[in-house]
Amino acid sequence: MQLPFSVITTILAAVASVTSAANIDASSLNNGEYKCLGTFIFGRHNDRTSKPATVLTTNGARNQVRAGNFYRERYFGLNGENSTVDSDYIISGLNSEGYFIYGDTYAQAPASSVIEYSQISFLQGLYPPSTAANYNVTLEDSQKAGLSNGTTVISPFDGYQYVFMDIQDETSDDYYLIKGDTNCPSSTKAIKTYLKSDDFQNVNSSTYDFYQSLSSILPEKQFPSYNLNFGQAYQIFDYVNVNWIHDDDKPSSWNSTLLFQLRTLADAYQWGIANAATHNATIGGQTMLGAVYKYLNTTKVEGSPYINYFTGSYNTMNQMFSLMQMDKVSENFTGLPDYGATLVWDLLQESSSNDYYVQFSFMNGTTPDNGTPLIAYPEFGSSDTLMSWSDFETAIKNVSILELSNWCSTCNVSIADAPQCAKYSDAYEFGTQLSDKGVDLKEVASGDYSSLDIKKSSLTKAGAGGIGAGVTIFVFAVVGALAWLFCKSRKNSKKQYDDSVLPTSVHSKDEVSHKHDQVSSSSTE
Repeated sequence: MQLPFSVITTILAAVASVTSAANIDASSLNNGEYKCLGTFIFGRHNDRTSKPATVLTTNGARNQVRAGNFYRERYFGLNGENSTVDSDYIISGLNSEGYFIYGDTYAQAPASSVIEYSQISFLQGLYPPSTAANYNVTLEDSQKAGLSNGTTVISPFDGYQYVFMDIQDETSDDYYLIKGDTNCPSSTKAIKTYLKSDDFQNVNSSTYDFYQSLSSILPEKQFPSYNLNFGQAYQIFDYVNVNWIHDDDKPSSWNSTLLFQLRTLADAYQWGIANAATHNATIGGQTMLGAVYKYLNTTKVEGSPYINYFTGSYNTMNQMFSLMQMDKVSENFTGLPDYGATLVWDLLQESSSNDYYVQFSFMNGTTPDNGTPLIAYPEFGSSDTLMSWSDFETAIKNVSILELSNWCSTCNVSIADAPQCAKYSDAYEFGTQLSDKGVDLKEVASGDYSSLDIKKSSLTKAGAGGIGAGVTIFVFAVVGALAWLFCKSRKNSKKQYDDSVLPTSVHSKDEVSHKHDQVSSSSTE
């Protein structure tokens, strides 16, 4: 069954796949009028298997390497073979040989296989194998390539570069930045509210027969009839799209018209959430924009990292487009971004005044060869593709979640789902008071109340009685999280950083869990 033409027309009036909307050049800085100091890149993962996705295809990996090569040319002025290329956006602080220097580039991704592997592949393209350490005296010395007998050890794998990645586990303090809508009850509630809205119900009703007609060409086990509706728009499109790319035996009834219909409906569904009246539907976008500001500000204040690269999912991009008011620039931004799409914020400085500016650009696809060019667009309702730093700072802060404490309160999250939020709870404050008075929480949890002794804890009888009652109520529920988080909080409190500046990648993060082997079946990959 074909989707009714009236329905397609209605949807197309509101959504379309993301393409270039205006011929705005993002490759020139007006003959040296500006210089690029650093950048923040947020990229979508690349070609993968259908959901639940655990495999980045070889095609996806190769495309990510090409994407990394593209940005290597842009910011290093070097291609994959290390030959020089012209670029107005060369960042002078980066190594001129294109060699990875710890702290120059900061890369972050959630502990999720497809997204992790996409990031690794991108970084392989950004920092391809290099033998620079074999002939560059400075690099040779820093890499300790020379031996005392006068010989130089050649790098393994033709100079393969080991680029630092910061992988965020769900319980790490920075996980909320890149996956703000995960383990967030407020986000889940907002999406449910959208599913009850008239807008959703109207489209769901008008497309019901169309989706039911797909039962003969979709596997019943994966898509039973009760799941063939607008509420499953993305999952259905994703399945058909992945098999359209990879399956030679796809049903003969599959054609470009069907794929376009499914893509258009998936666009409509995702934009409906991203542009919902309930602001909590965009929490993932709010936290990601918070990361953009925090890390770009670190580059501005500290001077590095020069390149910040985060890898994530399509739905986060949709939410960011809504928050940035990109639909006012072009309705094309209401569509799904393609595999490997990148959002870029370049930190620029005017040569004559030393004033700071931010330029936002978007490329819908891996490279200009198989997507659209990297094009600069106005953001946050501005009419110019360059925003002064102060205007950018004001605009992005208005729609961002910048701190973990804000995310915890906005999401109304439980300690069980997000133990990193325990430190902001009443229970944690209570536990801190107990610990400061000499009470050993671990002992109390195990049933040993000796640390509540008045002499040891300097408590009055009344205080001991009150604390004893409090222990009965609170300790057994929260002590596991408290013991871990309280100790970690004390350890991390010794680090002193300016509130406006993040530790760069040259600082270790004790709280980060590097789980490169974790497999996730996240529905947003």
